[in-house]
Amino acid sequence: MVQRKLADSLNWTLLHVLIVICEEGSISAAADRLNITQSAVSQNLKKLEEQLESQLIIRNTKPLELTPIGRYCLQVAQIIFTEITSIEAMKGTNLHLLEGNIKLLVASRLHNPKYNDFLVYFKKKYPNITLDLTVKSSMDILNDLKQKNPAIGICLAKHIPDTLNQKLIFNQRYYLYCGYHHPLFSMKDLSFNDLIEEDFIVFNSETIGDVLSPITVFKETHNFSGNVSAYTNNLDELVRLIYTGYGIGALPDQFIAATHLESKLRRLPPKGGIADVPVYVLWHKHRALSAIEAKFIEEILAFDISL
Repeated sequence: MVQRKLADSLNWTLLHVLIVICEEGSISAAADRLNITQSAVSQNLKKLEEQLESQLIIRNTKPLELTPIGRYCLQVAQIIFTEITSIEAMKGTNLHLLEGNIKLLVASRLHNPKYNDFLVYFKKKYPNITLDLTVKSSMDILNDLKQKNPAIGICLAKHIPDTLNQKLIFNQRYYLYCGYHHPLFSMKDLSFNDLIEEDFIVFNSETIGDVLSPITVFKETHNFSGNVSAYTNNLDELVRLIYTGYGIGALPDQFIAATHLESKLRRLPPKGGIADVPVYVLWHKHRALSAIEAKFIEEILAFDISL
């Protein structure tokens, strides 16, 4: 009876506010996304905590940190809202007639909860369509698609060949981070000027002209003078090097929430991040799409994946 009383009285809208706070990483960013005041977001969080009689978020922590009950509540909220989004998918008719295999070439480490929601939606709407996913570098994906490889690509891209169709599906926002073993991790009243002379860890594709070159442009524009302490072509190794104090580095914000080192990394100024790197869905202009490939592209473009 106690459990049923909570289910009957809980304001489900407050769960959505909790999801947005966690996705955005702060109350201020959640307010911007929801187009309401920070005070309103804080009040909604307080109301949810009062209804659950539990503290969900530890105040004044960077990055944002949930209590154990807060993490569990977030998981439940995400399940609920994923199921809600699938209702629309179940309204169609004759969806069972679409079946077959779609080959997808996907760049590694694309973390976006709304992209996950899209995959849930697509599976429920088209249960007989099979996805054949291969993870490759963005450059290899572009090269494969140029050869009329019968596939759809989802990747980062700076210079897209004229032979490929491109549609932006979301921007991956990059922020500066330091790790637990770096002096900046525990520094109080940290400002942007404190970063200028710090050593950097560089992802290989940050070179000018490559997909992550906006990160390099930001550093040069703001006169960063530190040395490059390490290079890597692997995002997990980049996180490891940041954690172990080799230097500061740029990471996609949504990726941090998926790493076990989340609590050991500190997001640095500037508050708004340093670069947006576009993620596209791509396919060859002169290769006829199958009916299910065309449907996949239609659905992913209609689904709001932007953060």
